[in-house]
Amino acid sequence: MNMKRCIRAAACLLLTLLAALPAPPAQAAAVTNVKVAVDCKLPPFQYVGDDGVLKGMHIDLMNEIARRGNLKVEYVVFERTMDAVDALVAGEVDAVLGALPGDIGVYKEELKLTPEISSASTCMVVNNEKLDRVLYPEENRSRYIAAFELNTLELSHLSELNIMYTVIMGNQTQLYNALVNRDVDAIITVKDSVQHLMDRDGVSERYTIARNYMTSVYYSILVRKNDRVLYRTLDETIGQLRTSDQYEQIVDKWIVDVELETAQARIQKLLIFIGIIAGVAAIIIGNTMYMNVRLKELVAEKTREISRRMDQLEAAGALRNRLIEHSPGGSLLLRGNGNILLMNSVARSMAGVSEEAVPAENIRDLPVFGNIWEKAAPGAGITMERPALITLDTEEAGRRTYRYQCHATSTPEDTVLLVEDVTREEREKQEIFEESKNQSLNRIIAGIAHEIKNPLMSIRAFASLIRRQGDDPEFQASFGEYVPKEVDRINRLIETLINYARPPRGQKERILIGDLIEDCVCLAYVSAKKEIVLQCEVSARAYVYGNKDQLRQALINLLINSIESVEAKLSAGDAPAEGLRVCVSGFRRAGSVVVEVYDEGLGMSESAVQKCTEPFFTTKKTGTGMGLALAKQFVQENAGQFEIESTPGAYTAIRMIFEEDIEK
Repeated sequence: MNMKRCIRAAACLLLTLLAALPAPPAQAAAVTNVKVAVDCKLPPFQYVGDDGVLKGMHIDLMNEIARRGNLKVEYVVFERTMDAVDALVAGEVDAVLGALPGDIGVYKEELKLTPEISSASTCMVVNNEKLDRVLYPEENRSRYIAAFELNTLELSHLSELNIMYTVIMGNQTQLYNALVNRDVDAIITVKDSVQHLMDRDGVSERYTIARNYMTSVYYSILVRKNDRVLYRTLDETIGQLRTSDQYEQIVDKWIVDVELETAQARIQKLLIFIGIIAGVAAIIIGNTMYMNVRLKELVAEKTREISRRMDQLEAAGALRNRLIEHSPGGSLLLRGNGNILLMNSVARSMAGVSEEAVPAENIRDLPVFGNIWEKAAPGAGITMERPALITLDTEEAGRRTYRYQCHATSTPEDTVLLVEDVTREEREKQEIFEESKNQSLNRIIAGIAHEIKNPLMSIRAFASLIRRQGDDPEFQASFGEYVPKEVDRINRLIETLINYARPPRGQKERILIGDLIEDCVCLAYVSAKKEIVLQCEVSARAYVYGNKDQLRQALINLLINSIESVEAKLSAGDAPAEGLRVCVSGFRRAGSVVVEVYDEGLGMSESAVQKCTEPFFTTKKTGTGMGLALAKQFVQENAGQFEIESTPGAYTAIRMIFEEDIEK
């Protein structure tokens, strides 16, 4: 008996322990691999994007179906649906995505369609140029060519469309390309697909939907009949998906209801318009009520204002008369026709009218003032922005200069004429000008002496070589070409000094930069030492417009300065064995023409660069300080810019920058 009780207790204990143990994990459902064929020419339902990735509404739906049905999908891309169907029959794939009922064809015994995964409507899209021909074939006495995709339209619908020729194509992309390439006049196509393609290419305005909602098409998944497990899985998951919110989210992501958006936009605009009308009406009603209240107040206020203004006008008239009378210059108040209303004592004195005498009735009859009014006055009721000068010859005082100005008054057509005798002031100004001119003459004399020195150096160099190279034909040609030019230049400089009081303006012309540089380098080469490497680099055949003599003189000044700087460095023993360079270059830069003189001379400090173009500034014992000053002046007189870049002991680069003269 005790043994049975022990056995029972042990059994209960064992059962309790087994119940307390955790249950083994449920075995996960097996994943089924499925190959799905896809016609990639049906945007936005299923297509290959620009990034090479398969995408579209059907792709998203199939992925969701696979997730719900525990399927692992491998997509196989085909260009045509019929090729995908053949692959399904041959067992190469397990399903065809986006198939139409008519795609089964002769395989009704082997294939079967799942419930539809999406639907769309077809429409006729026409090129705008062929719209009348399609819509009104009877009036135009002509028919047209149309195309549609196989299995999207029943042939019975074509009889009522007056189509001359019908073209059947394999997919929606082919239809769209045929319309764009003008191979057909119209296409009967899936509306969502053609709208997607036209929006992608931005050509919606070129085409019109002539017939809307012609038929409906239904897309499903095509499988083999004997694949009952796959069909049952797809049937169940498609039904679940179609009744879920996930389905609507996927459809809304890819399919845009253009008509609904247009209607919503119109409704929104209408509501905004109604709100604006209501707001404007409320504002008008409120303003009307407010204006009725304010009108009485304004009438009373304007009445007081008119009375106050009348008092002010009377006071202003009296003030104006007092200002005219006490003005330091000659002042006259005139009507528009020139009749004199008021004339102060200074004006009487200038016109030779005594205080007791009655002045002329009209300003034209007064000396001085009549001449000013006739010759220079701008007219009645007009204010001159600034005073003007006029010089008159009078019998009593000879040649006199007057400053005058007209001011309009608050009375229409009335004018106040102010006149001052500024003869003495103008003479003082002329004296100041002559004094400044004499100071400039001294500066120019120093500059002329400096400028004459440069051509004389060239002539002297030629003269020193005439004994040794006088029989050399090349030397004779150089002598005959450059010496007369330099003599002419000296002559022009002397003429400039002689005629300073009435300087002649140099003639401006189109100048080829390469010729200018070549002339100046040739002159500088004669006077340069052998240790100096003189280079000429012209990379552009460019023209500038300016005074050739001034620009040549400016360039020669720069060359002489560079040569002297290099010579100073050579004298100090800092030169390398291959010598030091002086380079003149001409090139284009940002639409401008640049002439640059670069030398490997002493260079300049930053402070010297700032001051080197000031007149009389020099760092040389025998320099005049006018070379760079005149060069900069010549460049600026020819609408150019002057740049200096330098590093002490290394180099100096001076650039003359001009606008390129392009022959039109």
